[in-house]
Amino acid sequence: MTGSGPYIHSGTAFLAALALGALLVIHGWLTHAPRRAIVSRLFGVFYAAWVVSMTLLPLQPGPPGSGVGLDPYWRHSVNLVPFETIRLYLKSDLGRIAWANVLGNLLLLVPLGALGPVAWRKLDHWGRILGAGLAMSVGIEALQFAKRFIDVLGQTRSVDIDDVLLNVAGVLIGFIGYRLVRPWWRRRWGERRGA
Repeated sequence: MTGSGPYIHSGTAFLAALALGALLVIHGWLTHAPRRAIVSRLFGVFYAAWVVSMTLLPLQPGPPGSGVGLDPYWRHSVNLVPFETIRLYLKSDLGRIAWANVLGNLLLLVPLGALGPVAWRKLDHWGRILGAGLAMSVGIEALQFAKRFIDVLGQTRSVDIDDVLLNVAGVLIGFIGYRLVRPWWRRRWGERRGA
């Protein structure tokens, strides 16, 4: 089979999000939903599409078994030892690839920590936002693990506890940023509403 086979790529998630987003806007307009509700729904749909495209779909098409150019060990590995993969990356000679993986996993859920509480007020609490980040990250890793049993193209991804640790740290970084900006944002937004 060549690279011309049937591939589901990252753009598919965004096309689905665009269609669903349009339906949500129309539904919000017809039901007179508050703007905040419509915006939070759109944020949720497009952020979910971005996370799915980054974690479950191939970033670029390739022949079956290519694993998007990664070594088969990394594609099929399962690591349940905390900090083991991070340590291996930092000691390896992979350079940019190692840093891209570490920073990519760290930054993946920063938007959830920073914008999740804006979109959904219930997430404006340390425990809730970290719980949401942990649930999302464990869900991603579980889907990546399940993908190896149903992926006919052989483009599986590694399953790693370090990804979960980095994702949750990213949520925490985003939430700290949100908490630092929130007082300024409320003052500025409150002044504009009062004007």
